[in-house]
Amino acid sequence: MNRAKPVTSLRRPAVLAIAAIMLASGAGTSLAADENHRGVSVSAHAAAYVSSGPVASSPVKPAAETAFTQVLAGTYYSVGLRADGSVWTWGRNLYGELGLPGTSAVGSVNAPVRLVGLTGIRSIATSGSGYQLAVKDDGTVWEWGSHLRNSTETLPPRQFPLLTGVAQVATEHAVNFALKQDGSLWAWTKDVDTGKTGQPIEIKHTGKYVSLSAAGDTAYTLDDAGSLWVIRAERQDNRLNVLPPVRVSGLPALKQVTGHFSSDMYGIDPSGTAWKWSLTPSAASHKLSGKPIKLYPGLKFKQVAGSGFAMLLSEQGEVWTYGKGPDGKEGKVKGLKGIVALSPGSRHALAIDAQGQVWGWGANQWNEVGVRRNSQDGMEYAPKRLQIPITVKVNGSLLSSSFPATMSGNLINVPLKDTAKALGAELMTPTTAEHGGMYTLKYKDTSVDFRPGYNEVDINGKKVLLPSPITAENGATMIPASLLKQMGFTVTWDSKRSELTITGA
Repeated sequence: MNRAKPVTSLRRPAVLAIAAIMLASGAGTSLAADENHRGVSVSAHAAAYVSSGPVASSPVKPAAETAFTQVLAGTYYSVGLRADGSVWTWGRNLYGELGLPGTSAVGSVNAPVRLVGLTGIRSIATSGSGYQLAVKDDGTVWEWGSHLRNSTETLPPRQFPLLTGVAQVATEHAVNFALKQDGSLWAWTKDVDTGKTGQPIEIKHTGKYVSLSAAGDTAYTLDDAGSLWVIRAERQDNRLNVLPPVRVSGLPALKQVTGHFSSDMYGIDPSGTAWKWSLTPSAASHKLSGKPIKLYPGLKFKQVAGSGFAMLLSEQGEVWTYGKGPDGKEGKVKGLKGIVALSPGSRHALAIDAQGQVWGWGANQWNEVGVRRNSQDGMEYAPKRLQIPITVKVNGSLLSSSFPATMSGNLINVPLKDTAKALGAELMTPTTAEHGGMYTLKYKDTSVDFRPGYNEVDINGKKVLLPSPITAENGATMIPASLLKQMGFTVTWDSKRSELTITGA
């Protein structure tokens, strides 16, 4: 067999050459008041301390259902929500952050993978440390990600059954908050050592909350007059003790606010002015520590988020940082324009442009930026566009797989082990000592033998050169999709929907 022989990819006008299939080896944001729940989110968290939820201050107008409407930058991982209500995730999976079943041995995923079981999602939230919540269109709450403290065990997506009629959520994993559609605010605990969940309790208040964010065990809410309220939720022997809401005086009316695990906070008033202030917390009150200061007084902003530094989105769609961002610089972020949403994390940052495309920069040691790690220091100092998220359908149904479809040039890769199972094809994998690492794939009267690292295969005894060598990625082995076509499968690519369809003969 030929090893890693270079091949010229095939191209046809207006048609993407389907060229590779992947063979799986194993099965705190800030929130702005808006009625459009499936809108844009701004994440603001550092390490495991800051929670996140939906923001809809400048709704994305996607050209297609594949446009992203919300992104969250966690600690070494990322989560995104598309306009079609699907949820995608990528980056580190060392502690089960991504919520992918059967991937405990996979340390990271270098391309967006769709979370099967999550549909019709309107907003997502992350603790920043690997635990996520989501709200569906029907007002139900869903959870997934890191299940227990210091464990590789993951929690696949499942419904949280104790709340309904929810509009927004925020999480720090151990303490969680939900703002219902009727304006009521609720809180509950999750024991990070046992996984047990406490009964949600309502936080009484005479006013009406219109937005929610959280940092640590503290919720920050805005009422319909733009006043900021602070709510402490203390855990005592796994019981939740919620202190009465405290209004913070001395601030202008705000339309958006974001908290941080430190005392620093940021907000935007109705005129577009961005503010920074610090709180002196106590059991009975949360007072300002000094006077609020304006950030970049000559500019007008739509969103602000904090994660040890502030990241601001101007009305012109530019991104600015106050304090050094993940690239070590302060000021205007170069290489971005027409941005409608942003999400700073403790190590990397994400942004969405007007077309619904995601851009990332900063630390990429675990592929959290959304591109393959390609530098010695694991950093991306300039924004990079996220790899195309690919939906795979087999015989008309969404492929259930914990491994992502990927694209390299004009080559598309999908997890074949799950694909073969869905198609009814027989896949025989070798042991280390047997057959020199030879794989065999059978479908009806066609039998294919191949080895990882080579681009030559045997189809019913005939040697065939593939467009690319068979390689490993995300704990999977890759083979060309053209091989499936030669086996009698119909393989088509819909570029507008970023959807790969495989149909058995």
